[in-house]
Amino acid sequence: MKAMKWITLSVVAAAVACTSLITACGPTEEEPEVTEYTVTYYDGTTVLDTQTVEEGEKATEWTPTKDGYSFDGWYATPNFAHEFDFNTAITEDTSVFSKWSSTAQVDDTRTFYICGQGSSSVLGGSAVLEDGAQMTKTEGKNEYTLTVDLYEGDWFQFVTNTAWDYQRGWGYMTTGTIDGVEYFASNGSIDGTKPTKMEDIVRKKDGNYTFTLTTHPADDLGKPTELSNSDTITFTYNGEPEGTIEAVTHYWLKGAQITAWHDMYNDATELKETETKGVYSMSVYLKEGDQFMFASTFVTGTESEVGNLYIKADTLDEASKAYVDGDTGNMTAKASGMYTFTYNEATTTLSVTFDGAKTPVESDYYLDGAFGGDHNWTNNNFNPDYQLVETAEGSGVYVIEDVELAADTEFTIQAFVAGSTEPGDSWENQTGNYNYRYFYGNANAFTSANPGAGNYNFKVLIASTYTITFDSYSKIVTIEDTALGYDIYINGNMQGSSWPVSFDAQYKFTPTEANENIYELTFTFDDVYEFGFKAYPAGTTDPSSNSDWLGLAKMGTEGTANDLFKGTSASNFMSTVPGTYRIVYNAETDKVDFYAVD
Repeated sequence: MKAMKWITLSVVAAAVACTSLITACGPTEEEPEVTEYTVTYYDGTTVLDTQTVEEGEKATEWTPTKDGYSFDGWYATPNFAHEFDFNTAITEDTSVFSKWSSTAQVDDTRTFYICGQGSSSVLGGSAVLEDGAQMTKTEGKNEYTLTVDLYEGDWFQFVTNTAWDYQRGWGYMTTGTIDGVEYFASNGSIDGTKPTKMEDIVRKKDGNYTFTLTTHPADDLGKPTELSNSDTITFTYNGEPEGTIEAVTHYWLKGAQITAWHDMYNDATELKETETKGVYSMSVYLKEGDQFMFASTFVTGTESEVGNLYIKADTLDEASKAYVDGDTGNMTAKASGMYTFTYNEATTTLSVTFDGAKTPVESDYYLDGAFGGDHNWTNNNFNPDYQLVETAEGSGVYVIEDVELAADTEFTIQAFVAGSTEPGDSWENQTGNYNYRYFYGNANAFTSANPGAGNYNFKVLIASTYTITFDSYSKIVTIEDTALGYDIYINGNMQGSSWPVSFDAQYKFTPTEANENIYELTFTFDDVYEFGFKAYPAGTTDPSSNSDWLGLAKMGTEGTANDLFKGTSASNFMSTVPGTYRIVYNAETDKVDFYAVD
């Protein structure tokens, strides 16, 4: 019995020993992995210090010193748009930027103005510093103030002259928002090359504002193009505008070839106001025999309407008639060359100078943008796959075919000096940027990306495959949806004195079965009529939609009855002999021919 008891106790002891062994030799619980991030403290691009911070912890606030400067705080962005919040948990590598003010006592002797464009009476454009645009310097301080009415869409900066020296733009604003209301924003930098401080300030809300520009001239080193790290712009919103918006008149060139008589509102057609108020000027290359005039628009606030003021031949001074023909109506260029027009509103006089030796810079044209796939704003320039090709030597018309454009993407046409392989450090090789303002065509498929913020890139509304054409003389971009086709209608005074567009089948051309690019219409003229044809994107039902005008300039050479339709107008056909005719339009050659029907 005693032996049995001993054996039992031995087994129990062994079991306990085993249990102890298992406890002692089994796996231990690992320590949790700690994620760490680096906080880098900068003075401009110079690293002042770095700190390692565990995820979820906070960065350490400290005060650096620098000879000749006082420390103004830490900021989350290098443009000092937002102060850095040291109560924020660190969840990634973080940069913090120090802001400084020079302690040197230098009195700022510069004069600053608000400069830009818009509805405000003080904004007259980059070449104009309007009355009331000058800021007032506070006595004994490097502080400038200005109270001004501004309206939605106005854009501006603060400058010292019309060359935009010492420009102070969006990057100097401490904020554009007060109490959750956005009053101002940046127009952005489309290609990413413009410093934030040089971006235009865009008005988001009508109102009366007081701006305060605080300067530190010691930081500018006397250089007009130097960007200051210390200057700031603050503002207060005083309420609704105190004054009323005045209508501003703009003048635009239009002509038979230079714009195909289309109303084109862009930098290439605008007669811009000079430094002298009420005096407008532009230089433009015109071809011999091109008929032209200047039309107008009236802009009130954000609203624009076609004006009833025209600059025609009856405004020419006597000396200018050596270069331009015309009595009372349209003017005609006597020779090919560079024309400079200057119009004085007060005297309603147009003066012209002419340089026959000056011609446009020869350029190469490339599609540029982020329009789908791997396309971005840097990899298309100088890429032969996205270069527009001249349709015929000397034509001046360039095309790129079968381009796939994705919806909600943007693009433009960039022009560079012919033979360039890079834009240059300051894009000095660029000769033009042809965007939506140069477009004439289907407004259903494209629009301007963000005109209120100064972004006039093409924005694609309908994804498809397109052929894009640029006329380097008229500066007009046309875009054809290769799968869409056209609806073409006869349009003239046989439909009434106002030439209303009728989408009735009797006025519509029909694509031929043999060739979908050839359109035909059989039409009876029972009298003498003046007319042309309007080509709309297929399916258009709104007569105000963008369309192409097919007029006398499109007359072909094959029609047996073409001579019967050569009107006296530069733009329109004329039915001189009543009868029934077959009218043929060839979209490939862009020509119209007439044939008598027995």
